[in-house]
Amino acid sequence: MKKQMVISVLSLDRPGIVADITGVIFKLDGDLADLSQSVLSNFFIMTVIAQFDSDISVKEIKEKITSIESATSLEVMVQEVDSSGINKSPSLPQDIYIVTGQGENRTGLVFFMGAFCKDHEINIIDYDTKLSDNMYSMILEIDLTNSESAEVIHEKLNNMAKKLGLEVVMQHKSLFDTVNEISLW
Repeated sequence: MKKQMVISVLSLDRPGIVADITGVIFKLDGDLADLSQSVLSNFFIMTVIAQFDSDISVKEIKEKITSIESATSLEVMVQEVDSSGINKSPSLPQDIYIVTGQGENRTGLVFFMGAFCKDHEINIIDYDTKLSDNMYSMILEIDLTNSESAEVIHEKLNNMAKKLGLEVVMQHKSLFDTVNEISLW
């Protein structure tokens, strides 16, 4: 029986970290299922879900990754998880929307957006922000399956955004994807 592991790594950024970490997973005969990686203010952050043979331990995986020769230290967390919900192909909810927002930076913008979503039973699927020249930009992928209608949420979101000095746009994910499609050919 296979084990599912969630592996998270934090480090100062440098070239080659992805290759180093996925190389360890490969050498341990791990099968990589999902990977999310980002660099925030020169900090590398990566989370992967991988499947391993049942005889491997959390400790062994962590030791192998932390022993990577690196000019930057790697902070590693490894956790075994129940595999019942992983690697299944769930049908995505139909009520996925993309919210983009931008405004002058101020304390609490992420909190207020998070609290808005919590108060309206909105699940945040993905959330990215960026601060540049005192302008704060954010993009959220949200699931409205358990909340009020998109029209009601859109109106309430605009009202909250005005109070915060944010300009926001909310679009259904299919429309957002169509408008922002990038073609490689």
